[in-house]
Amino acid sequence: MEPIIINSGFRSPEVNQKCGGAKNSNHLTGCAVDIHCAGKEQAIRYACILLDIADGKKLDFDELILEKRGTTIWVHFAVRPKGNRRYVDF
Repeated sequence: MEPIIINSGFRSPEVNQKCGGAKNSNHLTGCAVDIHCAGKEQAIRYACILLDIADGKKLDFDELILEKRGTTIWVHFAVRPKGNRRYVDF
């Protein structure tokens, strides 16, 4: 498996806008990371590991999303201090 590469964590509003982030992005509060993946299989593996950890340790999270732009794929993972939704989208 390829190493984990964090593409994005905290973003200022200006950077968030330039990279096409949502206006209410968890990146704006430093509560999200984007994990670069070497393909869809690796993205699914990372997402499953994060789900297994959250379930096994009874930890909450806000979002776990596989995202893609062109040929680039990444896992978006967010954890808020409160109000987590456990939203998953593969």
